Order: sequence, then C-alpha cells, then structure tokens
Amino acid sequence: MLTSYRVSCPHAGCEWIGSLLPQTDTQAYLGAVVSAKVIVFQCPKCERQWRAKVVGDDVIRLPLESRAKALT
Repeated sequence: MLTSYRVSCPHAGCEWIGSLLPQTDTQAYLGAVVSAKVIVFQCPKCERQWRAKVVGDDVIRLPLESRAKALT
C-alpha cells in the first residue's frame, strides 16, 4: 500500500512543503542501506530528488549527496 508523507524539499533555494508519495523506483537505493527501507522523493517544485529512511509511520531525510560524489 502506498503512503504519502509530509515532507519538505531539502534542496537549497527550494522551500516546498507538502505531502508526497515516494517515487516508484526505490530499489536502486536499497543496497546502500541494507537494514533500512529507503525511499526516494521528487520535489514537484524544483524536480530534484532526495532519499529518506522509513521509521515506523514516518520518514527521516538522509543527507544529500554532493554533486561531485554523485558524478563518480
């Protein structure tokens, strides 16, 4: 069952806050955190993505990857 979460976009310059469903392709990030369910959100305002860890009925935003690290 899909659940929407109350989140705020963590990207600089974007102040969007609201409820979002996670992206459907969350499997790509599951290998990075083996013991936790990690989901991906995409901001409807700036269209950038970020990851969060599901904890009970809530989510905890994970640190944004630096652009240089993401390119390697």
